[in-house]
Amino acid sequence: MASTFDYKSFAKNLTKQAESVIPDDIALKHKKEFLEKIYNYTYLAGEAFSNDETIEDSEIAKVLTQIISEWTFHKYIDLLRSDIPEVYHESILQKLAYVAFEMAKESAIGNLTQDEMLKLVEVQLNKAYEKSCKHLFENGQISKTAYENALNLSNINTMQEQLWHNVKVVKNRKSTFKYTLTAMLIGAITLIANLLYPDAPFMVVTNTAILVLLSAYIGFFIGVNKFSN
Repeated sequence: MASTFDYKSFAKNLTKQAESVIPDDIALKHKKEFLEKIYNYTYLAGEAFSNDETIEDSEIAKVLTQIISEWTFHKYIDLLRSDIPEVYHESILQKLAYVAFEMAKESAIGNLTQDEMLKLVEVQLNKAYEKSCKHLFENGQISKTAYENALNLSNINTMQEQLWHNVKVVKNRKSTFKYTLTAMLIGAITLIANLLYPDAPFMVVTNTAILVLLSAYIGFFIGVNKFSN
């Protein structure tokens, strides 16, 4: 029995998600055709998996459909950023979708884990992408420079690097919290001491020491936040 699911709504939902994370340079020049392409490939993949008699679990069918949708997203961005003429984009995307479909289907039938499935699809898709670009180069349809540039592009790696950078920045900022709290406590204690012992001789030395300490911390805090950006 086929794993029927509402692939039309699923395709709309994934396309909406794609719109929220589409890079600015792609959105500026290619947003309309880009989102149409994501929807069409997601819809076709969903329809195929939904009606496939060998896949009986609708959740698996959704996962497989999402894999094809996400890889279409990343590789289409790579193509749009490359020097490969747009006239060749559709044929390359079709080959990639076919490879992704076959690999995802074999993974599901072979009961591979999701991590194993993703790795298999990634390896085979990268091979298919390189082969498609190489075919254009060997036929004289694109230059060597365009061929090499296309292979060096990887939107999925770029997004992962940006995410990792953002995570590191957040961690750096959080790491100053305990020092800030300590500085605030010291300042509060000093203020209370001044209120309780306003004329005490030792307060002159204490106030000077605390002032130096807090000034040093402010400099440290500003430096950390400046260089973590």
